[in-house]
Amino acid sequence: MGRMKKLLSAAGLVLLAAFAGGLVAANQGARTGPPTRVATVNLGTLVDKLQEKAEWEIKLRNLQSQIMEEIRVRKTKLDELVAQVNAMQDPAKKMTSLEEAQLQKLELDQWATMKERELDREASLMWRQIYKHIREEAGKLAESKGYDYVIVAEPGDDIQLGGDSRVPATQRALEQIGRRRLLYTSPAHDITEELGTRMNNAYAVGR
Repeated sequence: MGRMKKLLSAAGLVLLAAFAGGLVAANQGARTGPPTRVATVNLGTLVDKLQEKAEWEIKLRNLQSQIMEEIRVRKTKLDELVAQVNAMQDPAKKMTSLEEAQLQKLELDQWATMKERELDREASLMWRQIYKHIREEAGKLAESKGYDYVIVAEPGDDIQLGGDSRVPATQRALEQIGRRRLLYTSPAHDITEELGTRMNNAYAVGR
């Protein structure tokens, strides 16, 4: 009886191996089509070359300058008011003017916070629009060149150990390694320059 069980188990293994072999052969047969074509893009290098980003940055710097100038003007007026209040001799009038100065200080802080959020919103719109255009032009380039995938290449080979000294260097290194998905990309398939030229041309036409 024990021998019969062993024989049955052996037969089952043989059948399972044959079945698995058939699946492998079938999968290999299904993969006999054309090879997958993949291109890579260095996202940091690409973004730095974009005319669209350069013009966005000018717009954001101008907006920031306007905000800072308005803050300077308002703060100057507030400082003048505080100086006048401090020079007052009448206690009742001084108290009223002090309350007015405190109210203006509160309004200035609220206004500055609102403008800071406005600047942040504009910056986020910049990145959303740029990323949208990258995806669109990458798709068009892939279709014209016959690429099946366009993937983002790693920013560099080395692990950077600089940064926030409050975070242990080992943790910083492991976090960078954990974010990596590609160990090697061939320079022959890098389309960063071509995609950048295409995006700048499309941007110049669309303005």
